[in-house]
Amino acid sequence: MNLNSVLITGTTSGLGRALLRHYARGPTKVVSVNRRRVGALEAEHPSVRFECVDVRSAEGVQRLLDELAASGQLPDVFILNAGINRLDNGDSFDLPAYREVMETNLFGVLNFVAPLSALPPGGVERHVVAVGSMVKYAGNPHGLGYAASKLALSASFDAWARMYAGTGLVFKQVILGPVDTGIHTMPERFPAWMNRVKSLAAASVEDAAAAIARFASTRKRTLLYPARALPLFGAMWMAQRLAPRFLAGRKSSSDGSRTAGARTADRAGRR
Repeated sequence: MNLNSVLITGTTSGLGRALLRHYARGPTKVVSVNRRRVGALEAEHPSVRFECVDVRSAEGVQRLLDELAASGQLPDVFILNAGINRLDNGDSFDLPAYREVMETNLFGVLNFVAPLSALPPGGVERHVVAVGSMVKYAGNPHGLGYAASKLALSASFDAWARMYAGTGLVFKQVILGPVDTGIHTMPERFPAWMNRVKSLAAASVEDAAAAIARFASTRKRTLLYPARALPLFGAMWMAQRLAPRFLAGRKSSSDGSRTAGARTADRAGRR
């Protein structure tokens, strides 16, 4: 496609920031959407249009798209990258943390899809790119909201890609493996060997941004990146099914130890 402009969500850190820098180096007009303003980032990229919008707000996203459409600046490509991960299923299930993750990772994307799907065709091609994750194959159960949100996101984009095939609205998804963003989530919840393998399988954030930018301009539906990480998630999938205590079993094991200790203390107290 002839790419003139791109909108990227979640550009204050990690992959989103790398995507912003990648596009800002070229002639493409960039709209950056973040929940908060970062003065240093905005000063670094004076040509970028920075918008402060909480993607969890359907009304806020609708207003932004209405403004862009009214001014004839609705982007050709939307890279919906904003996402968070939380420990929401550790010693107990944390519903508020789970809800926060789902509202950001899932509804933060759907809030863009709803108004974009309502636009008249107009002969204009627009690509909507969801940044998903290989955790949909085998997620960390302690970050339940993250895995569930990415799985639901992938299922939604699979359906839309089929429904809108042949139209000007192209639904695409990046199934992302480990990327060395400098942001590490819950490494203590994984076995040491897995953390080492994840590091070896990780792609640089610059390479990931470049690969996503190339993919975003094509009509391909799915990008698995980096592909070398797929065996790792295959091993996790097998381990979670063949070894009941893998990750999820740690809580029941520790609870059992405490219960056994309590029973011993009770017996000692009765003597």
